[in-house]
Amino acid sequence: MRKLVNLVIILLVIVVLLVVAAGGYLWYSTKQDMDRIVTMAAPLAEISYGGINISLTGSVGVNQLRIKPHAINDAITIGAVRLNVHNFLDLFNIRWQLSQNQLPETLSLAFQDLEMPLSDGILNTILAGRAAKKSPFAHLDALGCGPVTAFGAAEWREMGYDRFVGNMEVGYRIDAKNNMLKLFVDGNLRDRATLNLDIDLTWAKLPESPTDLAFAFAPKLAKLNFVLRDDGFNQRRNAYCAAKAGKPLPEYLADHVQQVVERLRANGILPSTGLIAAYQSYLNEGGTLTITVSPPVPINPAELHRYAPTDAVQLLGLRIKANEVAVADVPLDWDAAKVVKALDIKPEPKPEPEPESPPPPAPAPTPPTPVEVEKVYQTYHPTPVGDLNRYVGKIIRLRTASGAQYRGRLDAISEDKIRVTVHKSGGSAVLSLRANEITETEVLY
Repeated sequence: MRKLVNLVIILLVIVVLLVVAAGGYLWYSTKQDMDRIVTMAAPLAEISYGGINISLTGSVGVNQLRIKPHAINDAITIGAVRLNVHNFLDLFNIRWQLSQNQLPETLSLAFQDLEMPLSDGILNTILAGRAAKKSPFAHLDALGCGPVTAFGAAEWREMGYDRFVGNMEVGYRIDAKNNMLKLFVDGNLRDRATLNLDIDLTWAKLPESPTDLAFAFAPKLAKLNFVLRDDGFNQRRNAYCAAKAGKPLPEYLADHVQQVVERLRANGILPSTGLIAAYQSYLNEGGTLTITVSPPVPINPAELHRYAPTDAVQLLGLRIKANEVAVADVPLDWDAAKVVKALDIKPEPKPEPEPESPPPPAPAPTPPTPVEVEKVYQTYHPTPVGDLNRYVGKIIRLRTASGAQYRGRLDAISEDKIRVTVHKSGGSAVLSLRANEITETEVLY
C-alpha cells in the first residue's frame, strides 16, 4: 500500500511539473511575441504592459496594457487582452495551425476594461476621420438636438460622461458538420449600451485556412441575431437634446423621429409605420431592440439588391422586436437609385471591349424541311386556393393581401401554408406563404 501511495504522489508531481513547464513555455513565448509587437510599434506609439497571464481553461493574455500614440497627448488603457481557444492543449496547437495556414476550430479575442478618455486626443482623431466621410445617413442620432449636429467628446462630456469604459469579445466557432462558421461579437460600454451579435454563415465547402476564408466565394447567410440593450444613454441623450432644443421631452422626441424619417425618405429609404413606432419606443423607454434574420434557405446578401424590397424582407425572414414587443408591420421599401446616390457608390467601370475578329463566311443556306408542328398555348387560369393541391409542380402566380405578387413553382400545400420556389436573376428561394393572406391565385396550364 505504501508503494502505491508513493507511486501516486510521484505521478502527481510529474503532472504538476508538466503543467508548470507548459505554462512556462506559453508564458515565455507570449512575452516574446508581445515584446516584438512593442518594438515594431515603437515609431508610432509607446506600448507598455504589466504581465502575462495563462489560464488552464484555454486562454492566454496580457494584463495592464497601455497604448500612447506619439502624435496624440492621450493614452488607451486595457485591463487585459485575452486570446481564448477551446481548451488548454489548443494553446499549443494554435501557433502550429496558423503557421500551417489552418483555421483553428474555435478562436476569440477579448478586451476587458478598455478605457478611453473623453478628451481632445484619440477620440477626436477617430471622429474627424468619420466626419470626413460625409453621408446623409451620418449623425441621424443628433437630428432635432437644437444647434448640435453631431455628437463628439464635448457633447458626451456635457451629458455626464468623462470616459468610455467597456468590454468586447470577437470570435468564431466552426461547425464542420453543417459547413458553417458561427461569428459572434459581444460588447458593452458602461452606462451606455450592450450589444450582442451572432451571425451564421454557410459555404458549399467550408474554408480550411485563413487564405481560403479571405478568397472564398461569398458565403450565404443562414442566421443573424442582433440585440441592442440601452444601459442609460437614451435617457441622458434625450434630456440633453430636449434642453438644447428648448422643448419638452415628448415634443423633442416627436420632432427627432420625424426628422429621421424625413431624412431617410429623402434619400430613398421608406420605413414602415411599425418600424417608426419601434424606433420611437426604444428611444423613449430604453430597453431592448432585437433584429432577427432567419431566411427559409441560406441566402447570399450580395444578391438582395436584385429583389423587390417586399421580397427581400420575406427572403430574409426579418423579424424586429422593441422591448420584447414584435413589430407587426416590418416591410419597408427603398429606392435603389436614391440610396446609391446618397451613399456615393460609384458604378464599376465597364471593361473595354476586345477588338472583334472578322466573322467567318456564312455557309450556304439549306432549304428548310417543312415540318408540321402542333402549337400548344399555355395560359394562366384563375384557381381557388383550395384547389391548388391538384397543381403541385405547376407554375403559379399569387397575390397577397399586402399587394405583393409572386410567380414560381408550386412545391407543396399544407392546411395553412403554401410553399413556392421563386426564381430570380440571383438564384432561387423557397417561400412559405400563409394561405389566409393570399387573395388571388392563377395556374399556368
